[in-house]
Amino acid sequence: MATPDNFREIADVIGEDNAVRLIEALPTYRERASNYSSERALLYVPKRIRPDHHLAKILGQELADKLAEGFGGEMLKPANARTARRIVRDKLIRRRANDGGARIPDLSRAFHLTERQIRNIVRRREVVGHQL
Repeated sequence: MATPDNFREIADVIGEDNAVRLIEALPTYRERASNYSSERALLYVPKRIRPDHHLAKILGQELADKLAEGFGGEMLKPANARTARRIVRDKLIRRRANDGGARIPDLSRAFHLTERQIRNIVRRREVVGHQL
């Protein structure tokens, strides 16, 4: 599965937790393709963000300014918050399994997923900009 458009780029600028928080606060729309539809967020990032702008209220002025510096004048289409949270969750599961030596049954209980789901997540490789 490809990483949602722009999520990784946004996370690289303001951090994963802040990117998820931002996407959770954005309105969504249904995007339709030929044989499927998905819910996506839509975000216009102005070149300059004033303190009363909704991005400054969501992220704080410092992070909003970083977002404007990285994406000022662009229209971004990150996926919905559920997908963004899943990406962060899966990365954490892989890190705990591979680096921390956590056992599959322990991860299953901690994340409320089946052992099979955990094994599948751990087997998937993460590639820069994409998740396989």
